[in-house]
Order: sequence, then structure tokens, then C-alpha cells
Amino acid sequence: MGSDPAEVAKMVTVGDGFYVRQAVDNIAWIDLGEYAVVVDALEQPELEEEILDAIRSTLGDKPVRYLLNTHTHGDHTALNAAFQRRGTEIVNQRTSPIDSEGRWFEGARRRVLMLPLGGSHTSEDCVVWVPEDKALFAGDIFGWGLIPVGNLRLTNAKLVNDIYARMIEFDASVVIPGHGPLCTTGELRRWVEYFAWLREQIAKGCAEGKSDRKIRRMLPPPEDMKTWWRFELWKHEDSVGKVIRAVRSGQLNG
Repeated sequence: MGSDPAEVAKMVTVGDGFYVRQAVDNIAWIDLGEYAVVVDALEQPELEEEILDAIRSTLGDKPVRYLLNTHTHGDHTALNAAFQRRGTEIVNQRTSPIDSEGRWFEGARRRVLMLPLGGSHTSEDCVVWVPEDKALFAGDIFGWGLIPVGNLRLTNAKLVNDIYARMIEFDASVVIPGHGPLCTTGELRRWVEYFAWLREQIAKGCAEGKSDRKIRRMLPPPEDMKTWWRFELWKHEDSVGKVIRAVRSGQLNG
């Protein structure tokens, strides 16, 4: 394992006028033509001037008309107030609920769709789709190997799979998670396979009377996922534990 690719923030150019500050927490700004939108707003209010300077250096004096929060956890909203003071409208499922068809933000240069896909990480989850650049903001639905629900059970396991199917349908070339490195639709597909594999293998191990320790030992991180961000460090272990608890408690029966 090399150094953590998200420890030092870096600017990633997704398209002309479309930038992501990739770090532990991600924020992006997109030029739609007459105005710009920002997606997510970090967890450190002290980064206000750094972010505003970066937007000015890349987009000039383009007004930021909207800030879109994929959900309203504090690590996605710390700069909301800073933008709001400058006339930006904050858009999320609390401030201005969006119906199931989604809400388009359109300009002369490109358009952006904010689409609710709630029920996994939070009830407020939205993805943001930029069709001209084939880029999808997944928020915290995709967590580089994490299962996005808290108390895993059959109903929300099915919902998570349905949500991933919706995201995969976009066939995005670039997927922007709420945290860490950018990826592609390939990683979304691989996570669905991984989730199914965990459920199948852990259910089998429990049925055979294996201890939690033995089940963990028989399920090392898959080789092709070892380079996923912080996966070997703790995310695989967290996901294995979550499925073991759900299987042992009968929450995944049916």
C-alpha cells in the first residue's frame, strides 16, 4: 500500500470548467454557462477562502447560483453558510425537497440533474448527474467498500442493490464519491458483486456453525480490491462485521 491518495488535496479536472477538489472530503464546482453550481461543501469551515479562491482561479467571476448537497451530514455542509452569504441558493432534501423525477439545473454550456436516491446512507441521499461529461456524484452511497446502511436487514439490502442498479444505469465514465479518490462505474459494479459475495459466504459460514473469527479468516480482502481507498485498513473488516451481525440476528432471512 502506498501513501493515502486523499491525505493531500489535489485538483482534478473532469471537463472544461468542471473541477473536483479531491481529498478525504470532496467538493466540486461546475460551469453551466451563465452561472456555476457547487456540489457538497466539506466539513472544515476554515477552508472557506481556499475554496473560494480556487473557484475564482478556475471560473473567474462566474456567479455560483446553487450549492447542491448530496445529503446534509456535517462533513458535506460546513461551507453552506459561506456560500449562502454570497447569494448562493442551497439545495438539498431539507431546504428544498426534490421529487422522484429529480431537478435539472440548465445553462448554455451544460446541465446537471439532482436525483433523490434516498434510503441507504441517509433518507436524504441524492446523486448528481452531469450528462455532458458522463460524471456522477454518488455522495456517500459509494464508500470504497463500505456498506452504506447502518443496521443491515433484508429490506435495506434490497434497496441498496436497487440504488446501485440506478447509478450503474448512468454508465458514468467518472464517479465522484463523497470522500476519497474518483472512480468509474466499474467500481460500482464490483461493489455489488462484493456485497453479494459477502452475504452468500457469511450465510454459509454461519449455517455450518463457524465462529465469527473463522468466518473473518476465510474472507480476506479480495485481491482486486486491496488497492481500494482504505479498504484493507478497515473498510473490509467493517463490512464483514456488519453482514455477520445481520445474519446472526436473522435480519437477512427471507
